[in-house]
Amino acid sequence: MLLVKMGGSVITDKRVYRRFREDVMERIVKYLPKEDLIIVHGGGSFGHPLAKKYGITEGFSEEKTMGFAEIGRDMEDLNLRIIEILIENDIPAVSIAPHSFHIFGEEMDLHIFERFLSLGLVPVTYGDIILDSSQGINICSGDYLMLQLAREFRPEKVIFLTDVDGIYDRDPSEQGAELIEVLRRDSKVETIIKVDDVTGGVAYKISIMRKIARYSRVYVLNGFHPERIENVLNDEDFVGTVVE
Repeated sequence: MLLVKMGGSVITDKRVYRRFREDVMERIVKYLPKEDLIIVHGGGSFGHPLAKKYGITEGFSEEKTMGFAEIGRDMEDLNLRIIEILIENDIPAVSIAPHSFHIFGEEMDLHIFERFLSLGLVPVTYGDIILDSSQGINICSGDYLMLQLAREFRPEKVIFLTDVDGIYDRDPSEQGAELIEVLRRDSKVETIIKVDDVTGGVAYKISIMRKIARYSRVYVLNGFHPERIENVLNDEDFVGTVVE
């Protein structure tokens, strides 16, 4: 089984509200298997701007009701665009919205994923608005879903598609930044990248990857070079980071 996360910075232009990178998605899908696959995608410019504007992670208030609904609408729109491309490329994708099967503070039930997989379907889920048993509402990040799915299904390989070549020792835009080709899950090596967003930022993502590495080999690849997915699937040399 393969578990893939398509980052919001890859499939959307985070600088422009609700701008979908259809061409990038079209290229990525060419390298995905048509079965034994689970896909998770981020929100990018469809989820983050309004989540930040309305302070969704800070809990519920009446002023946030419409914002919560608008984010749900935007994420379903993005998800539908992705589903359409997958189906057009003969991948039998089916959408599973997190707000329909999980409430923060309660145990996550992933049985529906198992049922779809048993029928040869490809579940597609995503970072989403969600109910929270303690504060009313919250955000369920795609990275959090990746951890839960990896723990449940123990895929052979887990791939994170990002907008850079992998994990670096500092911000990739800085002079002298070096790609970390192998990151041990229990090593003391830390990246000093400081990028935050409504789903926790880079440090949170790396901590999730390290946890997933207890169950599966984790690969961090540049989603703008999707041919590297094929390299990983064929156990060939690749440009990126492996977390193990």
